Amino acid sequence: MKILFVSNMYPSKEKAYAGIFVKNQFEELQKQIGPADKLDIFYMKRSFTSSVGSVFKYVGAFFRFIPYFFKRYDVVHVHYFFPLILLAWVKKKLNPNTKIVVTFLGRDINSQVNEKNKAFFQRIAKSVDYSIPVGKTMADQVQKKLNLNKIKILPCGVDSTIFYHEKETQKVYDFISVGSFIHRKGIDTVIEAIKKLPKGSNIKFCFCGSGEYKNQLVKLQNDYNITIKENQTQPMLRTLLNQSRFFLLMSRAEGFATATTEAFFCHVPVLTSDIDNFKEQVTVGKNGYMVPLEDAETLVKKFNELHDLGQEEYGKLQVGASESFRDASLSNVCSEILKIYHELV
Repeated sequence: MKILFVSNMYPSKEKAYAGIFVKNQFEELQKQIGPADKLDIFYMKRSFTSSVGSVFKYVGAFFRFIPYFFKRYDVVHVHYFFPLILLAWVKKKLNPNTKIVVTFLGRDINSQVNEKNKAFFQRIAKSVDYSIPVGKTMADQVQKKLNLNKIKILPCGVDSTIFYHEKETQKVYDFISVGSFIHRKGIDTVIEAIKKLPKGSNIKFCFCGSGEYKNQLVKLQNDYNITIKENQTQPMLRTLLNQSRFFLLMSRAEGFATATTEAFFCHVPVLTSDIDNFKEQVTVGKNGYMVPLEDAETLVKKFNELHDLGQEEYGKLQVGASESFRDASLSNVCSEILKIYHELV
């Protein structure tokens, strides 16, 4: 069996964490496939570009993909539906026996498929043989917008050999945020909430990532206890998570946040916005808490409340986190993906 991964995201020097799950899945599947199987990958490295630059980036990628049209693959696994599904659609027109699998991640269905273009994408989606939405909310959207029914919900998967609880690690930070400093991730709401704290507050924050709000975070360091870390490896992130009491993510939109599950694997409870996707992951009072979307006023109150939380109550949250989504390990997820490939072929 010959398999091709196709992805619009992959770690790069500029964005070391972007699409890391694609790399992890690719490497884990290479370990699990049989000796007669072959797994290739075609990807675009993530970088900061303008809108025009992004267009050129995709056009360039489409030209680079041309040689793959003439190679035989039993399965083409697309990560992120649009626009890469166009490549897979053409591939299947040229090679009708090729099976198309799509992992739906969030914005590729929520933002890019709408009432105006839905009919077009439904025609293209007829080429899809199997859909893998990363969460239940995503699965509902895939069925509603694209009429796709052959579905298995699978999160991206957490490498349990990298993300685990370090028993002897001491807590250094109250809250840690991991991901791009962009509007969709709600960093602006977090910044607004921090500004509502008294200057010199002893609540400690750690921000891991990079992006458009970095300068605002840097300015806050003058008055608040904020650490900024860029280009962290996954083992570095594991240690930072273990050094933190709560994982913080105020996203406006997500698929099924892998970073949240990584925190659970490190026995770290979470504080998130109350969007539907997080409601699939967070059981309030058991493995974390949620606050209303874009509500900086409530968020700052939660900062103070959780900072003052007693060790007994915090210990219960850690237990709840440790028991959450244990079946979402990378090895389990890739085992299920491999079953899908064999079922199709």
